[in-house]
Amino acid sequence: MTNETNKLDIVQTILKNWQGFFIPYEMALNEIKSDFQIVDLEWRTKYGYSPIEHLKTRMKTIPSLVEKVEHKQVPFTQEAIQANIFDIAGVRIVTSFIDDVYMLKDHIEQRDDSRILKVKDYIQNPKASGYKSLHLVIETKIITSNDILWIPAEIQIRTSAMDFWASTEHKLNYKYHGDTIPKEAKQQLVELSKASYQLDEQMSLLRNQLLSNPS
Repeated sequence: MTNETNKLDIVQTILKNWQGFFIPYEMALNEIKSDFQIVDLEWRTKYGYSPIEHLKTRMKTIPSLVEKVEHKQVPFTQEAIQANIFDIAGVRIVTSFIDDVYMLKDHIEQRDDSRILKVKDYIQNPKASGYKSLHLVIETKIITSNDILWIPAEIQIRTSAMDFWASTEHKLNYKYHGDTIPKEAKQQLVELSKASYQLDEQMSLLRNQLLSNPS
């Protein structure tokens, strides 16, 4: 009970005194979303096709931030959190094909207004649960009225099939309220992830065949 009370006190303190702390992260989300909306429009205009199926942004909730700070044993100071927590701002980009995931990664690498700090490729190296996605920790450039800031954000890029699997797995975890999902169900999720990836590969192969042999 004491631990829960302490967490509640921390959340209330952040809500009361840290409003300005989150503003640069909100700016970063607006900047990233705007950048990719421009890219999406440009590619659709030039090529009649964009790899971006849809894009979603989110700010980490304060209770979730408190849990992560405790888990990583980071001091509850703004400076320590800025230096150690990089996913306060989050972006998820969903594509149709596996190749598009890596094309978007290449695009981000080539931009002058962003720089990649860390890559976690859960597509080539899936989690034990079967989860697949490409995670990039980046810094995005924010130009304010009197300063230039580089703000961290996490970008997750995955195919529609990977996104559907992740959403379903999340709902199952929520259903069990943190309890262990039955072993048989876990194994079935892994097998479904493998089957989903095979579908992704076959669709990518078909797409490449059609592009190399236009009618």
